[in-house]
Amino acid sequence: MASSFDNCGTCYLRHVSKLSVVWCSECDEGLCHDCEEHHTLSKASRNHKIVPIDECHKLPSFITNIKLHCDEHGEKYQLFCIGHSEVLCRKCVISGRHRECTKISPVEDVIQNAKTSVAFTEISSSLQEMKENLIRILEDKQKNIFSISASKKIIESEISAIRKQLNHHLDEIQHHFIDELNKAVENSTKKIQSFIVSLKENQKVIDECIEDLETIKKHATDMQTFLGIEKLEAKLKKTENNFQSCVNDHNLAHIVVSYKLNNRLQDINKEINTFGKTIVYVKPCELTIQRRKEDQAQVVKFKTEPKSSIDRITLTLITKMNTTATKVTGCCILPCGKLVVSNYMPAYLILLSSDGNIEKKITMSMRMGNIEHFACVNNETVAVLSSSASKIKLVDIESGKTCRKIPTNTPCCGLTYNEGKFIVCPENGRMQEVGLEDSKTKVIGSQMVSRYTTTFGDTLYSIKRNCNTIVCHKRNGEILWTFTEKEVLDRPRGITVDGHGNTIVAGVNSKNIIAISADGKKYKILLSQCISPWAVFYNQKSSCLLVSNHSDGHAFVYSVNYL
Repeated sequence: MASSFDNCGTCYLRHVSKLSVVWCSECDEGLCHDCEEHHTLSKASRNHKIVPIDECHKLPSFITNIKLHCDEHGEKYQLFCIGHSEVLCRKCVISGRHRECTKISPVEDVIQNAKTSVAFTEISSSLQEMKENLIRILEDKQKNIFSISASKKIIESEISAIRKQLNHHLDEIQHHFIDELNKAVENSTKKIQSFIVSLKENQKVIDECIEDLETIKKHATDMQTFLGIEKLEAKLKKTENNFQSCVNDHNLAHIVVSYKLNNRLQDINKEINTFGKTIVYVKPCELTIQRRKEDQAQVVKFKTEPKSSIDRITLTLITKMNTTATKVTGCCILPCGKLVVSNYMPAYLILLSSDGNIEKKITMSMRMGNIEHFACVNNETVAVLSSSASKIKLVDIESGKTCRKIPTNTPCCGLTYNEGKFIVCPENGRMQEVGLEDSKTKVIGSQMVSRYTTTFGDTLYSIKRNCNTIVCHKRNGEILWTFTEKEVLDRPRGITVDGHGNTIVAGVNSKNIIAISADGKKYKILLSQCISPWAVFYNQKSSCLLVSNHSDGHAFVYSVNYL
């Protein structure tokens, strides 16, 4: 269709200039009203396909520029050489390089199913697939912006609540903190919006390709379609490469705005030079991207790993305290920043302020027996577990009284809590999930017997009973990795997970605290030569690690840094 759309081809040969109103794809020329009538009635052309000239203008330029006549011989293409993948005119067959070719077919046989061919269908499906992926990513990024804005409001609210407890001295440093927060949010939002702009540019190109494809399907000839497929594939490949280079970067990772509170802020008697620290980090993206090329209907998950290598983890001591406990079994940092430590026997809890001062000792009833482990539910409530009772006791921190009992199928030694669900480790047998609201119990995991466990999302991290093995596994029991290095970690007890999926474990006999990478392949000793490390707890909000010794009552709060 390399000829002009504008003028009637028949009239042009008679040196008459008339505008064409229809296009004959067989004759490869436009026709005016008069010539259209004759063309429709003529025996030679009455079966030719004609379309309104306005529709032809909708075809993409790479289709309209396709030549249907041989440049060398000036004749119409009538044959197709399969060996060279070329269209030929009648004279091309007897010319140079096609003289010995045996696989030559009439072009009508080759092009008749071009619009329903696998290649054409694959291009259409791939374009539609990429469009859906772009829409999915755009929606996810918009949600990310909303979550950043929501985080900003939460942070400002918490800062304001703390601010009301302090005097006029905090005005200047609060203003500095809010400026830093706004700057972090602005920079994070700009980064996402910049990525969104590039996505929309790809979306626009894909929409154009899809529109071109529909137009070709409706109005292009089979010959045009067949010859245009190669150009379509080239255009698709270029578009797909642009799209992949866009999404294969770290752009899919979520930016999360948080903050790190100065632990000395609540002590107004001390000199305060900073209101806190705004923290911007990324977390893995679980967005599912569909991809058909190479592996048909293959689903690929792009998980952009945040920069959280255990090689960069360092601990900075913030607070050292004496809890007065003599047989520590567990510890935690409440959402409000206060600390809780449990003692095995006699059974009691110690509540401490964020700077390590003892606020309260909560003594359990004699029927409690002992405290094997406990978990934080919220600022007011902790869940306490005894190996001598088949139940979880919810204890009100303010009153020190048991406000509720949740039965378990058997006595348990390990306990963790996350989003309305308890995970308990029975003395013997598989782990159980217990609902906080409905108290329903169901068995999860494999036949492995665990002593202690913790969670990160839907993944469980457990200390295998009676051995030095750490196991990372799903709730259905599928084991993702195991870690056994007795020379490094001997008699593990406390276990927790940081915000990047790195497992932090206390080794009693090895007298250390180690971090195991999220894939279980690397480790780093964070603390060594510890007295009797037993319980550990990582607070996601403050990026702080609480370490409690078993026998001497000392506990330590460390800031966890990823430099």
